Amino acid sequence: MKRRLAIILLVFSFSSSANAQPFTHDIGFFIGGTSLQTDYGQRGDFSSNFSNQGLSFTIAHYLHFFNRNMRWSAKDEMYNYIMVKTEINYIGNRQLVHFGKFANSNSESGKRLRAMKGSVSMINFGINLEYYFKNLEEFIFPYSNIRFNPFISFGGRFVVYNNDLSSDLGDWREDRSILPEKYRPQQALDIGTGTTFAATLSAGIRYKFTENLDLSTQISYQYFFSDSVDGLTSKTFENKNNEVLLNFQLGIIYHLNFSSPLFY
Repeated sequence: MKRRLAIILLVFSFSSSANAQPFTHDIGFFIGGTSLQTDYGQRGDFSSNFSNQGLSFTIAHYLHFFNRNMRWSAKDEMYNYIMVKTEINYIGNRQLVHFGKFANSNSESGKRLRAMKGSVSMINFGINLEYYFKNLEEFIFPYSNIRFNPFISFGGRFVVYNNDLSSDLGDWREDRSILPEKYRPQQALDIGTGTTFAATLSAGIRYKFTENLDLSTQISYQYFFSDSVDGLTSKTFENKNNEVLLNFQLGIIYHLNFSSPLFY
């Protein structure tokens, strides 16, 4: 009898421990559009800044901590408002072109600029800290009246990219004179595969769609610690600005293992 009671207590203890585990996980899927600001185009020109657009796809994992302390008095602790997000993000810009008054001119230089086309694709491996403005446990609670939860986040990424360059005037590898003069020197181009790091700053909002499913929208600013992501470097001309990226995405987020004895 004592042995059976001990087994029952052991099973109950294990079950309670599993339900009260200190970490809760989400998985998210996002799709969206990007604006990559590069050395293609004229600095400060609106079309140059926002017309070189691409697509983005993201798979994300969220780790949050509100289950780590089941005391109701602990609901206002900082860990009830933060998540750690890890993600793999693919971004593709199939065609980068020059805009601005220089590319629109009727000169030979303008003709070469208009004929010049670039492309870049990249995979980002990132980690971010997200801060939510409303208590996450109360937001995820199935019967909560809280539907919207805005957030901000910051983090870093390791970026693997591949870029390419072409010209409507011919094969620039055989005849570099078809390129604008400042891109003809060997050191002015860095075409191919490379790696770099980037910093990100984001803002967004979650909407509680069902008990276990959230909808989310977010916009992020990504600063690359490189000026070679687009294949054009600043070693031989005046533009010394690193690439930056604006990324707007919509997505769905599923709560994998939310449980709290406060609610059940």
